[in-house]
Amino acid sequence: MIDRFQLLYDVQSQNLKGYLSQNPNLTPEQIDLLYDAGAAKDYLARHSKLTEEQFMRFFNDEGVDKEYLALNPNLTPEQIDLLYQTKGVDISSLTLYPKLTNEQFMRFFNVQDVMENYLSQNPNLTTEQIDLLYQTENEIDKYFLAQNSQLTNEQFMRFFNASLGRINDYLSANPNLTSEQIDLLYEIGGKGGNVNLKRNLARYPKLSEEQFMRFFNHEDFDKDYLSQNPNLTPKQIDLLYQTKGADKDYLAQYPKLTDEQFLRFFNDEDVRNTHLTQNPSINPPANKPFVSGVFNWKW
Repeated sequence: MIDRFQLLYDVQSQNLKGYLSQNPNLTPEQIDLLYDAGAAKDYLARHSKLTEEQFMRFFNDEGVDKEYLALNPNLTPEQIDLLYQTKGVDISSLTLYPKLTNEQFMRFFNVQDVMENYLSQNPNLTTEQIDLLYQTENEIDKYFLAQNSQLTNEQFMRFFNASLGRINDYLSANPNLTSEQIDLLYEIGGKGGNVNLKRNLARYPKLSEEQFMRFFNHEDFDKDYLSQNPNLTPKQIDLLYQTKGADKDYLAQYPKLTDEQFLRFFNDEDVRNTHLTQNPSINPPANKPFVSGVFNWKW
């Protein structure tokens, strides 16, 4: 079996090692190898799943900016607490990505120096935490919650019925929408002539076949937005590939391809391979189907 990591690592290029350092699927051995080779340590601190020993090595390394460690989504509760108590670390950064205990969430929520806008972007919020943030007076908070959170249907309807400017534009970009919620937003977008809302619906959530064809058959709708949807089926990819005006580079990059489709794109002179290298069909990381590609290969 080809050691693909070693294949890329052996290329004499620090720039390439910088890309490897951003891979979220590195093994502890690969992290150590890149660390010792002088690769971008800040990237390793930011993206890698570190052992406790590796975390402490980065934490005690004066050449590593602890802000990058604070942005690591894999931090343990104990590591979050340690960084929270460390002088010079922007505690707002700690609120963005890692999974917080409820005690930690409340600590951040009650600290005046922490902007709630950061906390509301955390993808791991519980239903109760979403409700608590919704009750704040900060309007920007609600926009982030509408776009990023896993909402209950009750919470969705609360946002949908709120008198909050462009709230439905943010809701339409939420990748977790149900088919019923997509239809509801589509109907509102049609009545109000909201082009951005429809573009978001075509691009982000998982569409039913009927919903996909509704967008596809709309003469005035730009099919490039459909081409960027990561949830397309093989048949939908084939249909868009054969459609004049649909962007093949987007199709090569975003939806998961079959082996046959991958080779078709690879041999198509109109497709840039820089887009194909980012396709999630190249062994996507667990629970992260939209972030993959050659440099994120799960070796």
